[in-house]
Amino acid sequence: MAYSSSTSILLILPGLANTTTVTGVISRHIARADALIDSKICKRYATPISPTPPLLGSISEDICCYYTYRSFYTSDNSNRTEYFAELCQKAYETLDEIRDGKIDLVNTAGSIISEVSAEATSGILDSTTKDYQPFFDVDDELSWKFDDELLDDVADKR
Repeated sequence: MAYSSSTSILLILPGLANTTTVTGVISRHIARADALIDSKICKRYATPISPTPPLLGSISEDICCYYTYRSFYTSDNSNRTEYFAELCQKAYETLDEIRDGKIDLVNTAGSIISEVSAEATSGILDSTTKDYQPFFDVDDELSWKFDDELLDDVADKR
């Protein structure tokens, strides 16, 4: 489920026509914005979050508006505006604050959305070495060298 909709984006950008091409571009940018949001907050929250928290809906709209505006308007000085770039930058900063735990997400009823437990994320860092003996700490770093026979084999194959 997307955090924003093409209808909400068209309300924010009223200069864009409601055509299939425009809504297709907007839908693509909504997917980009939502992927960015999910990747920023996935260590703290189980994503995608449904129903959409109002704050994430606003962030998705801001990022999507920036991407959409950038797609339809050139960046020359005659029609360039910094407004959408600033909105996008503020959205990124808010996502960083959510990720870092400075801001909590709440649902539409005002209740805090539960975070992913530490046990659920602990498996992400599991090693696949199966308790094998590490070999980098066997010798002092200054004693490391290549096997001379191996170097001779490599030289012979040339």
